[in-house]
Amino acid sequence: MTADEELVLKFDPQTVDHLGAKMYSHLPNAVAELVANAYDADASTVFITIGDGEIAIEDDGHGMTRSEVADRYLRIGRNRRNELDSARTESGKRPVSGKKGLGKLALFGIGKRVELTTTRQGADSATHVVLDYDAMMASDREYRPGETQVASPPAEHGTKVRLSELKRNTPVDSVDLANSLSKLFNYVDDGFQILVIGQDGVSHQVTADRRLGAVNVEFDWEFPDCLDSSTDWAMIAKGVRGRVVSAKTPLRHGMRGITLYVNGRLANEPEYFGASESSFAFSYFTGYLEVDFLDNLEPDVIATDRRAIDWETDVTIELREWLQALMLKLNQEWRRRRAEAGKKKTEETLGVSTEEWVGSIQGPKRTEVEALVEAVTSEDVALEVEQQTKILEIVKGIAPPHADYVWRNLHPAIKSVTHDDYEKGDYYRAVMEAVKRYVGTLRNLHESLDDVAEGKLFNEAFSAQSPRLDVFKKFTEEYSFTSDTGDNIHAGQRGISQGIWQGFRNPLNHEEIGKLKASGAFTYEDCLDALAIISHLMRRMDGVVVRED
Repeated sequence: MTADEELVLKFDPQTVDHLGAKMYSHLPNAVAELVANAYDADASTVFITIGDGEIAIEDDGHGMTRSEVADRYLRIGRNRRNELDSARTESGKRPVSGKKGLGKLALFGIGKRVELTTTRQGADSATHVVLDYDAMMASDREYRPGETQVASPPAEHGTKVRLSELKRNTPVDSVDLANSLSKLFNYVDDGFQILVIGQDGVSHQVTADRRLGAVNVEFDWEFPDCLDSSTDWAMIAKGVRGRVVSAKTPLRHGMRGITLYVNGRLANEPEYFGASESSFAFSYFTGYLEVDFLDNLEPDVIATDRRAIDWETDVTIELREWLQALMLKLNQEWRRRRAEAGKKKTEETLGVSTEEWVGSIQGPKRTEVEALVEAVTSEDVALEVEQQTKILEIVKGIAPPHADYVWRNLHPAIKSVTHDDYEKGDYYRAVMEAVKRYVGTLRNLHESLDDVAEGKLFNEAFSAQSPRLDVFKKFTEEYSFTSDTGDNIHAGQRGISQGIWQGFRNPLNHEEIGKLKASGAFTYEDCLDALAIISHLMRRMDGVVVRED
């Protein structure tokens, strides 16, 4: 075009309204279009500066001449790839991310006044263009924006777009904008950075870390490293790559899902691609995958606002089915790894494996404890590892290892001689050892009992007339009792001791334990009862008064 020709934008006014104002109502999505333009212009840095009621996006790309503004910027729907016959930027270093030529209209979704200032590298002037939404909508298919040419040093180049008369009442938050933009881009070019500068002058860089940096990651999957070449070969061949992580705690709804990027730009908002999304496991998953091969498809499968993919083509159907299978596989692996991690942490906290703990409990209580432990640690229960461990600690306090043994609150002396046999399940020998300890305690307390046969030992120790070992005296220091009470206590001590010795020690000492057990004459429960009785007898001996002859 000649220098005398006016710049003109030709369109149906409804095009601007439908493709701009109505399609791009969110600030980050509209700004993203200008960031993509900067990337395609081989810029190294984009500055997004937030002002009072305005926002400016400036890059150091190669910029445009006045003619290029007319042919490129002021043409709606221009597909630059067809014209240039290339999917690469001017330098050839980057894949082109812009395609439809509709991004410029996005700005009218968030503001009414757009000022463009651009300088082509090596040029001595800059082109300044002003677009007014109300004037455009009032025009009849042709709109002539305000235009000026200003001098520019040849070393300067790039494009600046200033957007004002914003369609919002709340101030733009620089951190929120940086976080939102981090979800819209996944440029892997080390030579490209995006900086958001707030009204306070503080700069915030847009990076992938902003997407996943806030996630308290528990497990991590890197693609394509974690793919199985025997089943995922098709997607490996297509160059799928990315990262998926699971958090230690459920994510907020806005953070959940897997985002798809194409050539560094959002192509499909986060989702789980229909893979049993009701599963609570997916509330822990987030991440992204780069599926650049979709950019080569004709017709285009990416929506104009770059928020969704057309899943009705042969290629995208294949991709979606693979994504569904991938989500299910990650779900299963997450459950397995989480169970293993939970088990390890639980064992470290409890000091014993759940199998060893539950297995040590005998009788009907074992089934109840086992069912409770399984319910708490089930993959289908949405409990964090810390919650599981805390509950199991409480259960362990109620039903500790060898709970039957501890529930009886055995006397320490009885515990010490029966613990090893009890842990091995040799309950019968535990009873024999407990009786031996009891008998030995009696003999050690009174020399005269050393040579008394066990059959007569208890009569000698706890005789009604003059017990050598007085187990009742300690109770009379503060309280008064009749003499009959003391006699009865000693008679009980004598009788119970004799009964335990005759009813348990003798049979176990003279018969095959296996036969006694198999016959039901002596059961596991009988042995527990015997240990409890012996423990009672030993407690009577605490504080016993030894009477001399």
